[in-house]
Amino acid sequence: MEAKSRIERIKARYWYFFPVQLVMLYMKRNHFLLLLWGLLFLIIFESFATKFGIPLLFLAPEYQGRVDIWSFGILGFSLGAFIMSANIYTYINFSRRFPFLGTLNRPFFKFCINNFVFPALFITAFIWRSSRFLSEVELKTNWEIFVDMSAFLFGNALFIALTIIYFFPTNKNIFKITGLSEEEMEKRLSRRRDIAKKAERAYSYQKMKPRWKVNTYLINPFRMGIARESKHYDRETLKKVFYQNHVNASLFEAMIVLVFIFIGAFQYNNIFIIPAAASFCLVFTIILMGVSIMMSWLKGWTFTILIIIFFAVNWTSSRFDILNQTNYAYGLNYENEPVDYNIKTIDSLNNDLIRVRNDVEHHEGILERKMAFLNKGKSRDKKPKLVIVNSSGGGLRATLWAMRSLQYADSLTNGKLFDHTVLMTGASGGIIGSSYFRELKLRRDSLAHPIYSKVYRDKISKDILNRVLFTFATNDIFVRFRQAKIDGKKYTLDRAKTFENQLHRNTDFYLDKKVIDYYRPVASAQAPMIILAPTVVTDGRRLLISSQPLSFLCYRYPELGQRLDLTNENVEFSRLFQNQEAEDLNYSSALRINSTFPYILPYASMPTEPVIEVMDAGLRDNFGMKLTIQYLHVLREWIEENTSGIIVLQIRDTPKFAEPEEADISVMTRITNPIGSFYGNFFEGQDYNMDQLLKMTDHGFNVPIHQIPLEIRYQTGDHIAFWRLDATEVPYYAMIDELHKYPEVRTFHYPNTGEVHAVNE
Repeated sequence: MEAKSRIERIKARYWYFFPVQLVMLYMKRNHFLLLLWGLLFLIIFESFATKFGIPLLFLAPEYQGRVDIWSFGILGFSLGAFIMSANIYTYINFSRRFPFLGTLNRPFFKFCINNFVFPALFITAFIWRSSRFLSEVELKTNWEIFVDMSAFLFGNALFIALTIIYFFPTNKNIFKITGLSEEEMEKRLSRRRDIAKKAERAYSYQKMKPRWKVNTYLINPFRMGIARESKHYDRETLKKVFYQNHVNASLFEAMIVLVFIFIGAFQYNNIFIIPAAASFCLVFTIILMGVSIMMSWLKGWTFTILIIIFFAVNWTSSRFDILNQTNYAYGLNYENEPVDYNIKTIDSLNNDLIRVRNDVEHHEGILERKMAFLNKGKSRDKKPKLVIVNSSGGGLRATLWAMRSLQYADSLTNGKLFDHTVLMTGASGGIIGSSYFRELKLRRDSLAHPIYSKVYRDKISKDILNRVLFTFATNDIFVRFRQAKIDGKKYTLDRAKTFENQLHRNTDFYLDKKVIDYYRPVASAQAPMIILAPTVVTDGRRLLISSQPLSFLCYRYPELGQRLDLTNENVEFSRLFQNQEAEDLNYSSALRINSTFPYILPYASMPTEPVIEVMDAGLRDNFGMKLTIQYLHVLREWIEENTSGIIVLQIRDTPKFAEPEEADISVMTRITNPIGSFYGNFFEGQDYNMDQLLKMTDHGFNVPIHQIPLEIRYQTGDHIAFWRLDATEVPYYAMIDELHKYPEVRTFHYPNTGEVHAVNE
C-alpha cells in the first residue's frame, strides 16, 4: 500500500509535470510541428538529403565565404526565430487546454520555459554533430569550435530574448485583466468554489471531456512550482486572457513576416545574404507564423479556409499572372506573339532537308578550320584525334570537378586538349565548369593568373545557394513585386535572376554574354561548341541551345520516321524562338535553364502557346552522350576521312563502377522499393543505356572511339556535397591513371605548382 502511494506521488509530481505533458501533447495533437522538428533532427544526423549536401549546410554554415562565428551566430538567430514561432504556434493552438496558465504572471514566458524539451534536445544534438563535423571535416581546432558554438548559442538566445522583451509588457494574466489582486479574487470566488463542488458531485455521473492535467511546472529554469487550480475561475474571463495573449502573439508574428519581406529588398547587399541553413529555418518560421496568425483569428475553421485558399490560388494562378509566378529566360522577348508549340510546329522545324545540309556543311567547315590549325607545320600522314567533353551534372561539386579536370587534362597535354576539342556538352554543374574553362581559354592572353591556377577553381566553386535560398525565403514565397529591365525588356525578378547574378559575381562577369556572342569564336574554330539541352517538362523533349545552327541534330528522316514510327525528340531553340529574339538569350540564363534543380530553382517558362516549362538536362541525359553520338553519326564520313579517331572525355562527379550496397530488407523497403529503386538507380540506368549506344556507334566507325572517364572515387557511404564544398578539397583520384593510357600524352603539369614532369610512353 505504501509502495502504491509512493508511485502515485511520483506520478502526480513528474508525470503531470508541465514539460512532460507538453511532450505528450506534441505526440498526440501537435503533429505538424512534430514533423518540422523531426525533419531538422534528420538533417543534422545526416539522414535526410545527404546526397544533396543539405546536412552540410547546417553543420558548417557559410557566410561571406567563411564558416565562422558570424555564420553560426546568424544560424543561431534564425533557429531562435523558429523556436519562438514554434512556441507561439503551440501556445495559440493549445494553451486553452492548460487553463492554469491564465493564472500565472507572464503566462507566455512561463509557457516558453516549460516548452523547452524539443529545442533543448535539438540544440544539444546540433552542437554535438556540428562540433564533430568541424573537427573531422573542416579541420578546426577545439578553440575555434568552442567559439563557433558560443556564437550559435548567443544568436539563439538573442532572438529569444528580443521576443520575450516584446511579450513582457503585453502578456497579461487573469488578475491584470480583471484588475483584482490574487487575495481579492480568492475572496470573491470562495462561494463560487463551493457551488462548483456541489455541481460536480451532482453531475458526476456524466462523462466529461478529458483534460490535460498539470500538477507542477517550471517557474524558471531552476525552480519547480505547484500549478494553481483554475476550475473556480470564471471561464469567460480566462477566455479573455488567452484571446488577448493570442492577439499579441499574432501581431508579433505579422510584424516579423513584414520584417522578412523588408529585408528581402536588400538581397543585393552581401551583408544580408545569410547562410542557406538559416534560410531554411526562416521558411519554416514563416510557415508556422502564417498558420498561427490564421489560427488565432479563424480557430477551428483554419484548415478548411487554408484548403479553400489553396485551391483558389491554384485555380487563379493557372489562368492569371497576378501572382507573378512566371520565371523568364532573360533576353527572350515575351511581348511578341508566342510560338504555337505543337506537333505541326515541331515537324515544320525538323523536316527541312536543305537547312540540314547547309548546317552540316557549316560544321564541316568548322572542322576543316580546326584541322588546318592542328596540321599546321605537321605531316599530313599523321591525322590528329578529335576530343569531345561530356560533363555530368551535380551542383557545385560537378562544377569544381569539371573545372579541375579540364585544367589538369589540358596541362597534361601541354595545352593541346582545348585545341583538339570540338564539342562540350552535359548537364547542370558540369557544363557550368566547362563553360567557365572555355571562357578562360578565350581570355588566356589577358588573365591576371595562369589559366591552371587554383584561383579560378576557387572562384567557380564559390557559394551560390545562400543568396538563392535567401531570395526564396524573403521574396519568392510571397508575391513577387520586384521588376527590372534587362536589355530593354521587362522581367519579374526571383531567385533565378539571383542565381545568375551570383554566378557573374563569382566569375568576375566573364560569362556575362549572350549565346550569340560565341558564334564567331566557335565558327572560326577558336573554341569548342557547347550544346545545352534542357528538358521540356510537359513532353520530355529537349531544347537544344547553342551559338551554332543545329538542325542536323533535330532532323526527322521522313522514310525512317514512318517505317520505324519515330517521333521528334530534339527542338532547336534558336529557330523555335527566332521571332522572340532567341539570339539575345543571356548565356547565364541558358546555363541556369540547363541546371534547374527542382525546388532550388524555378522552372523557366517559354514564350509558347501553350506555355512550356524547362528544367535540368540531367533528367534526360546527365552526360550529353546522346548528343555526342548524334553529332558523331551525322559527321561520321568527314571524321573517318580526316581524323585518327575520337576521344570522349567523360567527366563524372560520381564513380561509375561503384560496389553494390548491402540491401536493407525490411517492411518499409519492400513498400518503397518499387519507387525508390527507380529513382535511386536513375543515373545508373542512364549509364547502361549510354554505354550500349556508344558500343553500337563504335562498331559502325572505321576509326576508334576512346572513352576516358575522369571520375571522383570515394568510399561507399561518403558523399561530397552538391552545393557547398568543405575544407578537404575535391581530390584528383584516378585522373593520372586514365590519361596516361594514351601515347599522345608526353608531359603533364601539376596545376598547383606549375612543375612539368616527363611521362613514360
